[in-house]
Amino acid sequence: MPFRMKTKDSTGDAPKRARSADERRMKLAVACSASGVNLVLGIVKVLAGVYTNSLSIVTDGVNNFGDVLSNAGAAAGFAVENKAPTRRFPGGFGRVEYIVSFVMAIIIMAVGGGFMYSALDRVFYHPVVTFAWAQFGIVAATIAVKIGLAVMFRLSWKKFPSDVLKAQTADSILDACITTFALLGLFLSRYIQFPVDALIGIAISVVMIVSGLKIAVSAFMKLAGAADLARVGGIKNLCISQKGVTDARVRVYDFGTKYAEATVEIVWEDGSRREERAAAERRIADAARRKGISVTFVRSDEYETTIAAEERHKEGQ
Repeated sequence: MPFRMKTKDSTGDAPKRARSADERRMKLAVACSASGVNLVLGIVKVLAGVYTNSLSIVTDGVNNFGDVLSNAGAAAGFAVENKAPTRRFPGGFGRVEYIVSFVMAIIIMAVGGGFMYSALDRVFYHPVVTFAWAQFGIVAATIAVKIGLAVMFRLSWKKFPSDVLKAQTADSILDACITTFALLGLFLSRYIQFPVDALIGIAISVVMIVSGLKIAVSAFMKLAGAADLARVGGIKNLCISQKGVTDARVRVYDFGTKYAEATVEIVWEDGSRREERAAAERRIADAARRKGISVTFVRSDEYETTIAAEERHKEGQ
């Protein structure tokens, strides 16, 4: 399988390097800013929750502390993702993003599980919750802040596609919803003696655990080498759209959202000319390269072992 290796700088690479540097700075700025904002939100919510004795508000605040760690992890991932390939890491460091996403998911699930236990405990031993309009208003204002963070992550993700930025966008929206339900529990505690605050805390914990589990499964599948169906399908459709191509067998080796390598075996119509094949392969390679995919063509008439031969060998085992 081909690998990218370090090459000497060229004038043509200057715009690409400049864009990568801008992307790195922007992602780092977004992640670091979000980490600082979440730290302040966490402190505000925990203090408000302690003052009112509301578990759902405290849970929401500690969830923000988890966001601080995930934002810091994202910043660390962004710092190395564009690092040039080395002899030890010939595919670059793009897969660090998947590791960061997986760690973020573990943090989310751990926080959700811890407060699930606390919320269940409150169902049986429910203390009095003290409602205060000042704390209610302060926590309500944090919802707007979280929505602002979600917009910031969304805009950054649209400009620079990234699984981490996508996960941070979803997490910010989820946090805004969690805070809304936490406030609902605090408000209803004025009129309902039943520990509604604890029930809302349980609901928040379940949402956190499910959200974290989805992110963890997605990141684990990528780290474990699951098939990149989007890229495989895209390259296959690109191949079949060429004149004279009847089928294509594609394997993609994922090195992150920005770079991948693919081996492609094309099945041609009988009688197709060599010049037509070469021109089609160039078009496919150029189109894939613009998407960050380096394509190597495997020709059964030139190589003893092809992708198709390997698949037939596996089927016969």
